[in-house]
This record gives sequence, C-alpha cells and structure tokens, in this order.
Amino acid sequence: MMKRLVLIALTVLLASLSASAQQAAYLFPEFTRGHLVFSNQSTADVELNFDVTRQTLYYIRGNDVMELTNLQDVRTLTVGERNFVMHDGLLCEVVDLGGRKILLNWKFRNVNKGSKGALGAVTQNKVDVLWTSGSHATADDRTGEHSLDIWQVRCENTYFLTVDGQYYKAKKLKDLYNAFPAVAPQLKAFAKENRLLMTSAEDSFKIFAELFRLLGE
Repeated sequence: MMKRLVLIALTVLLASLSASAQQAAYLFPEFTRGHLVFSNQSTADVELNFDVTRQTLYYIRGNDVMELTNLQDVRTLTVGERNFVMHDGLLCEVVDLGGRKILLNWKFRNVNKGSKGALGAVTQNKVDVLWTSGSHATADDRTGEHSLDIWQVRCENTYFLTVDGQYYKAKKLKDLYNAFPAVAPQLKAFAKENRLLMTSAEDSFKIFAELFRLLGE
C-alpha cells in the first residue's frame, strides 16, 4: 500500500504546525490516534488530524507532519467512537440521530472581517499575525462561527441522508424545504421558532431530528 501512497513531507515540525497553518481549522483539538482502512483493505494506525478548510488529512511520522495526498484511497476512518467514511468524494462523519443516520462533511470557510488598527478600529488592511499557537477553531466546538481576530471561521457543512430509499444532499435549509415539501411549513416554523441555522452543526442536528420526526408521523 505504501508504494501507492503519494506522500508529501511538509517542511514544518509538529511544534510549528499552528504557526504555519494560519487559516486552518481542524476536526480534532489536537492530533489524535486514528485507524484508517484503505480501499485495498490495508490499514494504518497513526496520529492524525483533518483540516476542514482545505479538506486535507495530516498525520505524524516521526517528527514530521505528513499530508495524505490521495484521500480518495481512504475507505473508512475510526477515531475513538467517531466513524467516518468516504462518500461522494468527501470524508464524512457518520452521525446517529435517534437511529436515523446522516453523513456529515465538516467544512469551514474563513471570512475576513478586517484587521484592528493602532487605535482599535477595524480596517481591511493586511496584518501579519492572523493565527496564534493554540487558537485553532475545531469542529468539536460544533458552533457556527468562531472569532479569530480578523478571521471568522464559518461552518458550511454538507449533509447526506437517505429517506425511503431516496438519496438527498443538503447544505442549506432551503435544500430541505425543496426536498420535503410536504413537511416544509412545519420544519420552517420549527427552525424560525428556535432560531436554528444550518451554519451551525449543533443547530443542524436539531433540524434533522425534527425532520425525521415529521416524516415519521
């Protein structure tokens, strides 16, 4: 399997990763032991993390942080009790919502809010320090927005679900309203009443749970 893997040795050590990856957001708060199963059934157990802004899997080998460039060769990933599969070309977490499963591709996007000037005013001028060690946003926070001084990390996840044998893909509430018109009014009212948005993973779980409840009635 190793002959098939194309590995790129990064020029940073683990200790300097957070300083060099200025706009990254990671799936886990730190590099974590994970079990990888590849499409040819070979396996690997490594310390790893997943950059959800660049959709890139990093792992540690010795003192180096390596990038797995052929992510499509991954079949499954297990980290503790969390399970991931490759689906539609994306690494997705399997989320169980009361017996109904959805696939979640974590995706964050950096939004530039401007930089603080000498007197504290926010400008659009470039500044040198955008990210400091230990300030990484992670998907474990499960919130919609993370403040990183001039950068705001926005959640733009993709969700996959199957209902009555039919496959659906959703990024926004509008996608669910269009896919399930029979329950759209009730779902829209539920989201509005509880101020839920798909830009928050935690909100999205509540929305999908309500969707499954309405479909089951």
